[in-house]
Formats: sequence, structure tokens, C-alpha cells
Amino acid sequence: MGEAAARNASAAIAARRATGALTWRSLVVMLFARAAFAVAAQGIVALVYATRGSATPWRDAEAWLPVYGTLIDAGCLCMLWWLTRREGITLADLVGFDRRRVLRDVLLGLALIPPGLVLIFGGVAISGFLMHGGVDLPQYGQPLPLIPALYALLVWPLIWGLTEQMTYNGYLLPRFQVLSGSTALAVAVVALVWAFQHAFMPLTFDLDYMIHRFVSSVPNALFMVLVYLRLRRLLPLVVAHWLMDGASVFAGSILPLLA
Repeated sequence: MGEAAARNASAAIAARRATGALTWRSLVVMLFARAAFAVAAQGIVALVYATRGSATPWRDAEAWLPVYGTLIDAGCLCMLWWLTRREGITLADLVGFDRRRVLRDVLLGLALIPPGLVLIFGGVAISGFLMHGGVDLPQYGQPLPLIPALYALLVWPLIWGLTEQMTYNGYLLPRFQVLSGSTALAVAVVALVWAFQHAFMPLTFDLDYMIHRFVSSVPNALFMVLVYLRLRRLLPLVVAHWLMDGASVFAGSILPLLA
């Protein structure tokens, strides 16, 4: 185990818990932080639309998730920086980076993409069948103008994938595991809340759609949590997450522009 990984291992986390540097309160706040930041960031974009006279500012803001998503990440990274600083570690310690494994981790990340896609597509299909009696297809978001679309393709997916993996796997999962004393409970809580955040990204106020987004996200969230428990390194998951989100943006925003 590398030095960074050791600082985020169960024994080190338990030691920091004993000193009071880690509490249940910090975990619960961080658990729902991304959903809260998502609503706030969408609200900022909606406010811009409202000042420009839009009759449906909240709905108009929905398409801009791959752009305002960076605000969500910024809020999460600030919270993670503060929480890790309290523990006496750094954000890098959540990643568990090991330069000796870089090539293997990148290749492993590529290998995680096929099962990840199967679970994403399968989750969408199963959720659609349960809710609507028919198999739904994944939605890739709405087209954006060229410059925002390029940002959404080239910048947003990497920051998003890294921050999301740091939040749920790097920070929350091992700490819930230590504080609860139950790996099964930690996996269930983190995976379900990770899936639940998708109901707010974007927030549509359409209950059926929000439930569909939540249920369809459960299989892949559970998969990523279990993979991290086995690896205790984020790089493979970040690579897979980054490329799959990038492909989604390409299909939803770039292809329509090319057409």
C-alpha cells in the first residue's frame, strides 16, 4: 500500500476518529452536499435566465448541467479540503495515487468501461420497465452552443469524475465503514445516496423522472463502490468515469452540432 493510500486506510481513519477529527456530523453533511450544491448551481443559472426575461428559467437551466456542474465540483472540493484538513491529511490522500501503478490503473480504468456501460444501460432499461412497463433508453442531455459544448466535452467530465469519486469513494465510503463498523451498511448508504443525487442533476420537479433517475443509477453506483473496496485506489474509477461522461456529452451535445 502506498503512503497516500495508507493515510486513507481504515486504521488511520480510526485513529483520527479517536482524536475527534472525524465525526458523524461531517459525514452526513458531505453525504448530501453534492445534491445541495446541484440545486444551488442550477438556481444560479435559472436566475440568469429569469433576469433575461425567460418564462421558464428553471427548465431552461437544465441543459447547462455539464457547464454549471463545475460549480457543484468546486463546492464539494472546498468542503473536502476543509474536512481533510481537519483530519490532518490532503485531498491527494483521498485519491491513493501510486505512480508505480499508473499504466496498470489507466488500463484497468478502460477495462471498467464495458461493465459500467452494461450497468448504466441495464439500470435505465430495468427502471423504465418497472416504472413504465417498457424499456427506456439512456438520455444524453440537451444540445448546447459550440463553446459551452466544447467545455462540457473537454473540461467538465474530468473534473466531475475526479470530484465525484473523491467524494463518495475516497472520502465517504471508508469513513462510513469505520464509524458504522459495517462494510455492508457503508456500501448500501453510499451507493444509494450516490444514485439518489442523480434525481437532482438536473432538478426537474417531475417525480416520475426523478425516481427513474435514482433507480436507474443504483446498479452502476453499487458497482463503483464495490470496485473501490477491492482496489482502494481511485485512478481506475476516475478514468472510467471521465471517459463515459465525456462520451455522453459527445452524444448529447457534439453530435447534434456536427449533424
